Amino acid sequence: MKKTLLIAAMASVTMANAQSIEGTFENPALVSADTSWFGQDQVTDGDTIYYNDNFNMELSYNADWGSFSGWSVSNTSDVTTPGWTNQFSAITGEGHSSDQYGVCYVTPWNNNRLFYEEEETPTFGGMYVTNTTYAYLSMLNGDSFAKKFGEDTSATGVIDGTNGEDWFLLTIYGLGLDSLPTGDSVNFYLADYRFENDGDDYIVDSWEYVDLTSLGSVHGLDFVLTSSDTAGGFGMNTPAYFAMDDINAGWASIEEEEMVQLSAFPNPFNDQLNIQLAEDATLLLFDLNGRLIKEEKAFKGTVVWDLADLESGIYTLISNGKTVHQSKLIKQ
Repeated sequence: MKKTLLIAAMASVTMANAQSIEGTFENPALVSADTSWFGQDQVTDGDTIYYNDNFNMELSYNADWGSFSGWSVSNTSDVTTPGWTNQFSAITGEGHSSDQYGVCYVTPWNNNRLFYEEEETPTFGGMYVTNTTYAYLSMLNGDSFAKKFGEDTSATGVIDGTNGEDWFLLTIYGLGLDSLPTGDSVNFYLADYRFENDGDDYIVDSWEYVDLTSLGSVHGLDFVLTSSDTAGGFGMNTPAYFAMDDINAGWASIEEEEMVQLSAFPNPFNDQLNIQLAEDATLLLFDLNGRLIKEEKAFKGTVVWDLADLESGIYTLISNGKTVHQSKLIKQ
C-alpha cells in the first residue's frame, strides 16, 4: 500500500489580515504615455533614493550623460524596437496590474537595492518580474555586443564554449538592518536554453511571480544579474536590465504565525496530486529554476491536478490567499 503524506507548509506569511505593505511603482505618476522617470528632474546628479510606496529604492543619475543605473519608473509600451534607445520598455508592453512598472539597470559599480522605509524586517511575499524589450530582443536575435541565445558563437562569431546552452539569471539577496546580505537568496531565470529538449528553451515574455518567502524576515533586497554570455572578457554582454512590479510584504498576527498545513498528497506523486485548501487561493507550481509551471485560482476544498506530463523532479507549491503557504513536492 502506498503511503500518503500530508505536507506542513514551510512558511506562513499573512498578506491581508495583519499589516501588509506593497510597492506598485505608481509614484511618481507619469502624466504622459510612453514616458519614463529615472531621476532626470534631480537638482544634482549622483546617488539618490527613490520612494516607491513603502520602499526606498536606490538610483544613480548622471546629468552629463542623461543616464541612470538602479531603479526607474516607466509606462513605455514598445515591444518591437531593439537596442539601448528602448531601455525602459517591458516586453509585456505594460505593467502587471497597471500601465506603470519599475525597470532596474543593474551595474556592478552602483547599488540596485531596495529597503523597507522603516527600520524593521518584514517578510517579503514576492513580486512580479519580466524581461525588458531591450534584453529580450538581444537574447532572441543577438546584436553587435551580445550573442543570440542558443548559438555556439559570440556576437563576433567566435566559438564561446557554451554549446548554445545559454541562460540569463536574476538573483535576489535578502538584506539585514545593517544593509548586508543575510546569506539567503532566490534565483529566477529570465531565460534558460539548457534543456535537453530545445523546445523547452525559453526567454520570459510575461509577468512571472517570484516567491521570496524563503528569505525570511529581511529589511531589504539586492538584485544581481548574470549571464552565460561573457565572451570578450569585459563581463556580461546581455543587457543588464529587468522589469518588476507589485512587490508585497508584511507581518503575520500572533494567531496566524502558527504553522498552518497545506495538504498536498501523495508525496512523492506520480500522475495525480490532491491539494486540500483551507481558504480560497491562487495555486502556483514552480520548478527548481523558479519557472512557473502551473497557476490556478482555486476555492476552499480539494483540488485535483493531473500532472502526468510533468517531468520528474522537485517542485515548490504555493497557495496565495489571505495567507501564503509553501511546500516542497517530489514528482517521481
